[in-house]
Amino acid sequence: MRLQGKTSIVTGGASGIGEATVRRFVAEGAKVLIADRNLAAAENLARSLGANASAIECDVRKEASAIAIAERAIQIWGQIDVLVNNAGSELNRSYDLTTSDEWDMVLETDLKGPWLLCKHIVPHMVKRGAGSVINVSSLNGLVGFPLSTAYGSAKGGLVVFTRDMAIELARSGVRFNCVCPGVIQTPMMDRWTKLMPDQQEAQAMLRGVMPIGRMGRSDEVASAILFFASDDSTLCQGSILSVDGGFTAQ
Repeated sequence: MRLQGKTSIVTGGASGIGEATVRRFVAEGAKVLIADRNLAAAENLARSLGANASAIECDVRKEASAIAIAERAIQIWGQIDVLVNNAGSELNRSYDLTTSDEWDMVLETDLKGPWLLCKHIVPHMVKRGAGSVINVSSLNGLVGFPLSTAYGSAKGGLVVFTRDMAIELARSGVRFNCVCPGVIQTPMMDRWTKLMPDQQEAQAMLRGVMPIGRMGRSDEVASAILFFASDDSTLCQGSILSVDGGFTAQ
């Protein structure tokens, strides 16, 4: 019960890495507010987890959503201990074929969204002198890939945003750290493979990216997020943790 008594918010919490994180947090004793664009899925997940989970509709690109999430959490708990900025939008397109609207969608979801959540939630943590923010970036935020200019730019920006916040608020008692998953079997990855002409070949290619010879699981990333959420990581500030099966060790 490493999060016993702690309150937490997980954006994009109704599926994939977010869902795995929500389930792990509740199992570890936390109260969780599941924030997701798919309110029905978030509510179904909350009901399945019992009294320690609740749901709210959220579009992280909108400041009104960030305000509503902060107000809801303070209303039901009176404090916020952990924020996981997990909601994300992917795009697999060459730089010259990416439209302005597509660029804006990815950057606003993957980079502006975490900033908006921090803008309206972190001051509550600073006031108490305690809190942990975990940003979920990506392998694409650390190394370059083709057809990934928008997504890689957003996720790379999130890595530096984490470090900047960590230094700006280093003495506040609030910690900022970042997890960078590799190729993880999630609905997002399934959507990508379905766009490929040969789905089996695409799956094999994705497995080959990871030196361990397989894709990662959402619960494995959730374990890394749990570490930063818990008091086991009290000396971590601005840390960037690769959870990528050895890819960045090459």
